[in-house]
Parts: sequence; structure tokens; C-alpha cells
Amino acid sequence: CALLILFGRYNSSLHKAYSLWYIIGTLGATRVPVVGLSPLRSLEQLAPGALFLGMQLLEFCEQIRKRKKLNFVKAWTLRFQVFGGAGIISFFIGLWLLSKGYFGPLSARVRGLFVKHTRTGNPLVDSVAEHQPASSNAYWHYLHYTMYAAPIGMMLIIFFKRSNGALFITLYGCF
Repeated sequence: CALLILFGRYNSSLHKAYSLWYIIGTLGATRVPVVGLSPLRSLEQLAPGALFLGMQLLEFCEQIRKRKKLNFVKAWTLRFQVFGGAGIISFFIGLWLLSKGYFGPLSARVRGLFVKHTRTGNPLVDSVAEHQPASSNAYWHYLHYTMYAAPIGMMLIIFFKRSNGALFITLYGCF
């Protein structure tokens, strides 16, 4: 979603789709006893929350822009003011929450990404980190002719179906 916004493809339907996805997904995840509030407290899971808040601010700016019929320069001035104020407030709230110990440490899985050739202490993470990339034979074994059809389908989507959904699928496949 962030890349769609950077590509200038933002609209209210993207806002609704991501907002529903984030709210339903986060509420569903927090209902699992093992997960608890980790989507709101874990440092590596804060980016989707930041994107959610950023989209709320962007939608707020868009509603004001439409209501007041602002031109391009005034609309961007409003965005800078709203996002600047929200950024300053978020920074100080984040510092306060950090000082209170609200955020947990990085998980062993994430720490293992930054420490080369060191065991994380978690056997599951260590075993996954030792895996090598799949060979082309493995792709053929599990996907058969689909592995040849997927790039063709991706090209058809890119060139013939220009929509936010098609661009999202393309970006998701590339990254």
C-alpha cells in the first residue's frame, strides 16, 4: 500500500481496503492467546500500524482538500502541516512509551537477520536460517507448468489491466 501511495495511486477505496484489512487482521491476531498485544507492542510489527495511521491522516487531508477545493500547492501545504504535526506528536509519544518499557525487544528471528554466522539461541530460527534458496528443480516439482504461466500472467496484468489491484499484485510479486 505504501508503494501505491508513492506511485500516486491513492484514493478512498485504497484507504477503505487497507483500513479494513488492518483493523480486522489486528483484532483477529490479538484474540489469539499466544499473540496477545504483540502486534501493538512489537517493534518489528509497528510499520503496518504506522502505515495505517499515515493513511488515516492522508484521508483526512483528502477530505479537507475536496471540501475546501484546495489547489495543488495548498493541498501539499496542508499535508506537510498535518504530517509534520503528527510526526512530532508521534515522536514524543514514542519516546514516552519507550521510556516506560511498552515496546518489547526485537525477536530472535529479527536479531538473527543482523548477526552473521551466530546462533540465535532459538533452534527453530537457527534451522530456518540455515536453509538454502530453492533450486529450479524444486519449483518444477511443486508448480509444474504454472511456473511458466506466472510470468506471462504478470506481464498481461502489467500491460493490459491498469488498476490499483493489478499494480498491488505486481509490486507484491516483485518484493
